[in-house]
Amino acid sequence: MEKKKGTILCVDDEPGILRSLQWLLQKEFDVLTASSGQQGLVLVQQNSFDVVISDQRMPGMTGSEFLREVRKLSPRALRILLTGYSDLQAILKSVNEGEVFRFINKPWSMSELPRIVGEAVAIAQAQSTSPMIEEVAATGELDSGRDTILVLDDGPAMPELLLQAIGSSRRILHARSLAAAVEFLSSENVSVIVADTRVANTDTTRLLKMLKQKHPQLVTVVFSSENDAADIIALINQGQIYRFVRKPVTVAVIKTVVAAALGKHKQIMDNPDLLKRHSVEMISADAETSLMLDVEHAAVRDHASGNQPRAGASFLKKATTGFTRLFRT
Repeated sequence: MEKKKGTILCVDDEPGILRSLQWLLQKEFDVLTASSGQQGLVLVQQNSFDVVISDQRMPGMTGSEFLREVRKLSPRALRILLTGYSDLQAILKSVNEGEVFRFINKPWSMSELPRIVGEAVAIAQAQSTSPMIEEVAATGELDSGRDTILVLDDGPAMPELLLQAIGSSRRILHARSLAAAVEFLSSENVSVIVADTRVANTDTTRLLKMLKQKHPQLVTVVFSSENDAADIIALINQGQIYRFVRKPVTVAVIKTVVAAALGKHKQIMDNPDLLKRHSVEMISADAETSLMLDVEHAAVRDHASGNQPRAGASFLKKATTGFTRLFRT
């Protein structure tokens, strides 16, 4: 008998869904099932799972709450959340508390789900011999590192709040456009990105996604008033953002989130094998081309307005060269 590729736990309160998941996945994987989050946690304590898949809408304990506990009990297991509706709060909890690997809408693709699960299993098993993955505690306390933080936001408030939150313990760069962000990223050693989803009326999410593809050591936190569930799901699946927090935010929240992000970056740099856990779905070549055009347009606007301190006569060339250095070398 052919050996199965890994061990999966599927949790859903609907028996028909559990049967469908088991039928679809058992050809390649050992599959255990549970009809509630509570039952699932018992199995997590008794077994070593490579991947845990949970529905979101369950009585007693939601999927995001369940995966939050799984993260504590079995940090090696990669977590996948299924949902049949767009619940923004559930999505935010899934990324902020459960740190999900992928977010999949129901009905799932019969070919895509096994592929995604297979990728997650391979990553989890590759780390079975690595140092144990300890989750970063969000204590809000900063260590004595010398990291650089890039703020991608077109207003003055976020850099000022960040400075209040962490003081002068870290170097803070402020980019008010895509062009300025690319120029900073290509010339500075940035550890954490603090970004909004739109800057100077331009979508920033393609940049965040491409950065995670090419530079997975970067840790990104998003502070935004964005409320489109599909866009946030894409940021999870294609950008592996570390946290998403709705604006407006307080200094205390910023300090806690950014301190955790800095801790996550240190954890990644100390154990490069963790980079595998941040693999992302590829975005299209068209998205790269459109991003390059937006960067060029932003550089032209920056130079014309004079608002960017680095926007000298050669800023367009610097932005273009920086884009090439970041994504095409």
